[in-house]
Amino acid sequence: NKKFCDCHILVQNQSFECHKVILASASDFFERMFLSEFKESKSGKFHLSEVKPETFAKFLQYLYTYNKKNLEESTNSICGSTWLVKSIIADCVAIFQARAPNMVIGDLVELFQHAHNIDHSGLINISVQHLRGRFGTTMNCYDVLVLTSDVFEKYVIMSEGYLPEVERFKMIETYVTVNGLISDETVEDVDDDSKEGGDSGVGDMEEAKTSSEDNEAEPSESDGMPGTSTAICERNDEKGSVGQMGSLRPNERNDGKMKNIRHKYIKTLLSYVKFNNMTKKDFYEVVGMSVLLSYKEKYESLFLTR
Repeated sequence: NKKFCDCHILVQNQSFECHKVILASASDFFERMFLSEFKESKSGKFHLSEVKPETFAKFLQYLYTYNKKNLEESTNSICGSTWLVKSIIADCVAIFQARAPNMVIGDLVELFQHAHNIDHSGLINISVQHLRGRFGTTMNCYDVLVLTSDVFEKYVIMSEGYLPEVERFKMIETYVTVNGLISDETVEDVDDDSKEGGDSGVGDMEEAKTSSEDNEAEPSESDGMPGTSTAICERNDEKGSVGQMGSLRPNERNDGKMKNIRHKYIKTLLSYVKFNNMTKKDFYEVVGMSVLLSYKEKYESLFLTR
């Protein structure tokens, strides 16, 4: 019913006639948007650039009806686009609980990321339970390469005792290489001031993955939102820690500070690898050929192997 519509939400080439009171009462995101001083709030036309039209249509359908069945027919990515609506999060948790036993590893990894994005312990536990229980020895998969840096660290920690140590090392090496955190130089080429304390080098590598059901070389509909595609890296001098990470593409300029931040993050990841649970053969063939450790570190770690 379009009676008394007082705003237009523009998504790509589609316009949705909506009621401000409905959207604002359900979502803090829209309330803040409608109360802003920008010209859009005066014209009544608002642009959303980080969502697909079909996703927003499903969202509106739920918002006007609160019918859980509308979500059950939606993809995982739609359930992840909540715009801070508490009820939709609760319903999505129930849906994911039912879906999880049939999810492939890519969907579970995506759920692991979404769960951390909204800091929902219930969803985190669901994803961890099924990742460990069904894919414990195969958690080193392509999908982890697009996790944000902080969530990837949690994924590495979570995999301990389930994924073989040599695979955990391979996973870390692939992640930091693909995401441009290490270039051709070895870690010995980077000044290490980690002994002085300070930040750990962990930042937010924003998610670039779209839903396995919605994407085939399509851009993520969550691009531009917190926890999405670009990787940023900037030091928070006041807190002595890294907050947001700047673009970490290999072609970005690598000044000394940036190298140190990346170096510390890599060292943090490697600290979770239990070399004493790795065979000498695996160590020689994998770790021995890696640039992530200096020769001295390799020599010291070799004595821990079986």
